[in-house]
Amino acid sequence: MWRPARRETGSLGAGLLLEPGAEAEIHTCSSVGCGAEVHVEGHRLDGVPSVLEALWRLLGGPRARVVVRLPVPLAVGYAASAAVALAVAVGEAALRGMNVEEAAALAHEAEVAAGTGLGDVAAMFLGRGLELRLAPGAPGLARVASYPIPVSTIYSLELGRMTTSEMHRELGERLYTLAAPRLARLAQEPSLERFLEEARGFSTEAGFAPPWLVESLDKLVDMGLLLGWYAKKKVTVAVPRPGREDEARRELEKLAQEHSLMLRSHRPASAPLSIRPCRSSRSH
Repeated sequence: MWRPARRETGSLGAGLLLEPGAEAEIHTCSSVGCGAEVHVEGHRLDGVPSVLEALWRLLGGPRARVVVRLPVPLAVGYAASAAVALAVAVGEAALRGMNVEEAAALAHEAEVAAGTGLGDVAAMFLGRGLELRLAPGAPGLARVASYPIPVSTIYSLELGRMTTSEMHRELGERLYTLAAPRLARLAQEPSLERFLEEARGFSTEAGFAPPWLVESLDKLVDMGLLLGWYAKKKVTVAVPRPGREDEARRELEKLAQEHSLMLRSHRPASAPLSIRPCRSSRSH
């Protein structure tokens, strides 16, 4: 939902918040050492993501040295750019005397400016488990409802790369027209089961899941191994039935091997953003 102000712009939607999440270390710095390092699965990125360039334009440049570690790649569908923006914004806020909600709002603005997301920062900052974004905008304006989900393990399969800008160019207004009635039904009956039903339908209508994947995952649902599944951009999320996690994983491993996909294991996030002091007080 586009508004004249970036802070008011945002999206309505729903999703599952997963762990492990991004971790960031914040250090004081001299003017030479300020900025960010982003490490994805142990490998340092060359340069910084565009969302950080947008964030620093809003802040007037970096004043901290922030090291961000991501357990998943960017530009797949995990909302990793929002995690990076939020982590760095909170780090900068700690050294500027800025409150955390204002930092999160700036992270949201940076996502909008960079074209990397519309609602993920608010979901991460305010939500846990199953999150529903019921009013758009940055933290402070957005309205997010959260619901615990009765599962301990969630799997994901990666099919490639797709940026948010590419998704919007490809689908345009269809994103809203396909999602709106499903979100309305979910808001009336907020549960994991209803979410998985509506999210699967949206995934197939939007073309996020190729036919062979739809057939394979629906078969696992019919076998009683999965409660359901859905796809966002190029990541597919599969929720195993409690007590059958190992069986579901074995079948997903076969699928991943057959189609050269990356399979990952996650936990539902039980709490929103967490902040704790670092053990070291060294300045860099």
